[in-house]
Amino acid sequence: MLEGVVLAGGRGERFWPLSRRARPKQFLPLFGGRSLIAHTWERLRRELAAEGIRVIAGSDLRERVCAELPEMVAERFVPEPVGRNTAPAVAVAAALGLREGDPLQLVVPADHWIPDAEAFWRSARAAAATAAATDGPLVTLGIPIRRPETGFGYIERGEERPEAAGAYRALRFHEKPERERAEAYQRAGRFYWNSGIFVWRASALLAELEAHMPELHRLVMTLPGAARPQDLLAGIFERAAGESIDRGLLEKSRRVAVVEAGFAWSDLGSWSSWAELAEADALGTVALGETLQLDCENTLVLSDEGLVAALGVKDLVVVRTGDVTLVVDRERCQDVRRLLAELRERLGAERFL
Repeated sequence: MLEGVVLAGGRGERFWPLSRRARPKQFLPLFGGRSLIAHTWERLRRELAAEGIRVIAGSDLRERVCAELPEMVAERFVPEPVGRNTAPAVAVAAALGLREGDPLQLVVPADHWIPDAEAFWRSARAAAATAAATDGPLVTLGIPIRRPETGFGYIERGEERPEAAGAYRALRFHEKPERERAEAYQRAGRFYWNSGIFVWRASALLAELEAHMPELHRLVMTLPGAARPQDLLAGIFERAAGESIDRGLLEKSRRVAVVEAGFAWSDLGSWSSWAELAEADALGTVALGETLQLDCENTLVLSDEGLVAALGVKDLVVVRTGDVTLVVDRERCQDVRRLLAELRERLGAERFL
């Protein structure tokens, strides 16, 4: 049995000011007028029943999730009263899965862009076949490197595994490298970008949590035998330490495998990455909403409200909303979080967040 787990708790700060607390990135209609979480749901529904998909998101986002995913079974929504990164979220999902027969779980972020659902499922099935092996590996999908990206984590592969084509033992994880090292990873041919997409058996993940994150394991193991597990969720998330599953567990475990992904993928980590996928004019400029641009090069112009007119600018991102206008060098889109930090610290301007 395979079930889907959608991680929809991210805040998408690098898509500010369009992405806000009340409407984070996964709810933005960046492609085809439909939200990223709706695209993710449709991708999973090609092979999974609605009853077989669990969605984890902030408690305050329940109504928005239900509106975006009208097929979602209400009991399959897992509320996070406070964001604690991915480790508590997947641990809770595994413990809840253990109540239902120890399924293989396909864990996917809600805010990534994968245009080819059929190709995605070919890779997901290969990952599931690997995760079902007797040694119970925790499987991550690795994206073939397209450029020396310094903003991604990397996975180094080891010897080949027999379960599926493109399956390998994962030797080690590497944090975001400097450009020179990223170029070396690309030349070596044995490294992948870490997609943040995983497949594992619920019990296998919990066993590794017990070994490497025992406090989190202790918290979530109250769920399998509970009469009303939903009553325990708030306390678990509130007491859990914030940590990613990559750093907290996968970098330490010796039971990790990597399956080479055979599909186009973007984590949409910034406005610049979105502009790379959107339709551009002959000068490389992308426009969305009510805009007018003349003689602009390699520029993104987006308006959520009102007109944005740009003349003769180059390598910029200009995003207008009702109460905020962002102007940033396209090469510095990853630094938008610095602006948010300044807003909080210097201005205390919570209304803009």
